Amino acid sequence: MSPSEDHSPRYFSSIQVLRGMAAVLVVVYHLVDAERLYGQGQALLSGIARLGYAGVDVFFVISGFVMTTIAAGQYRSIKNAGVFLARRAIRILPLYWFYTSAVVALLVLAPTAVGTMYHEKSVLASYLLWPQDSFPLLQVGWTLIYEAYFYILMALAISVLNERWVPIFLGAWAAALVSLQSVHVSTPWQAVLANPMGWEFIAGGLIGIYWKRVPARLGHWCLPVGVAGFVGGAATLSHLGLYDQDALRRALIFGSSSALVVVGLLVREQRRLFKPHRLLRAVGDASYSIYLSHLFVVTAAAHVWGRSHLNTTGLEHVVFITATLVLAIAVGTASFHWLESPASRIFGGLLKKVGNPVMHKQLSHP
Repeated sequence: MSPSEDHSPRYFSSIQVLRGMAAVLVVVYHLVDAERLYGQGQALLSGIARLGYAGVDVFFVISGFVMTTIAAGQYRSIKNAGVFLARRAIRILPLYWFYTSAVVALLVLAPTAVGTMYHEKSVLASYLLWPQDSFPLLQVGWTLIYEAYFYILMALAISVLNERWVPIFLGAWAAALVSLQSVHVSTPWQAVLANPMGWEFIAGGLIGIYWKRVPARLGHWCLPVGVAGFVGGAATLSHLGLYDQDALRRALIFGSSSALVVVGLLVREQRRLFKPHRLLRAVGDASYSIYLSHLFVVTAAAHVWGRSHLNTTGLEHVVFITATLVLAIAVGTASFHWLESPASRIFGGLLKKVGNPVMHKQLSHP
């Protein structure tokens, strides 16, 4: 019997809520610099808020979970591997290309508004999610480069492996990452292949295979322990002034904590102990759109705020932070309903007659 006994993908409210929280963390992270650069008063977002980038670590764990859950029962099939890759491309590329094109349009129409830092970036490489020495044009797209790498490896596993060998495959990948930590990285591709954040995807993948076997009592404690590890780790790093995005450190602290949180939430949802408000689910559903669009909102709001002369007092800082966060969520939600969902329906319809229908069923966002 394969490790995953239930081959029916479903919507996990807990995972969607966690995705929404991760997206909000990333928005807060970018608000830190916006407040510092454009505010004239004492910055309110500092310290632990500077570690909001850890939302990405949550995303990577969730992504691994989603991938092995979707792939359950679909292995040893080149056709299913192709459908898997096509579905992943449909989920991430149309919206990513839209917002990348928005950056390109700004470069052409208002180059001074985006600065000179974009001049060294390759437009083609950005669209293709090809690793570069710097961020792609849409800066948050760097995470999608890693996602694409994860998807390719998963597609290879789907095409050639028996399902019972998937945990061994993931273990071998994790071991390879351990050995690569001592290798000098000199090219963008090497940086992607050797990045220890791959452990986060692997952890999520193993969770997707084994979470239903976790004893209820153990699963119950995973959530508070994971939250404590996440918050405690962030507080410790903040106290030590370690705000750099060291990949090994964030994988060990935030990746492991996120994995425990995911297990805890899944076990609680399975026991019907997790019933989130529909607004939290809505933010989770829109999390990918929020993630891709929020820099436009934060940047525009910061420019307006900086010129408004309402950027000095503590209250004015609070208003800016709160209003921008709400606006980023609102714009992302609109993007989800008007751009992301229609694109998924249109392009997804082109694949309905291809492959196993289970592979087409939407479980969660990538």
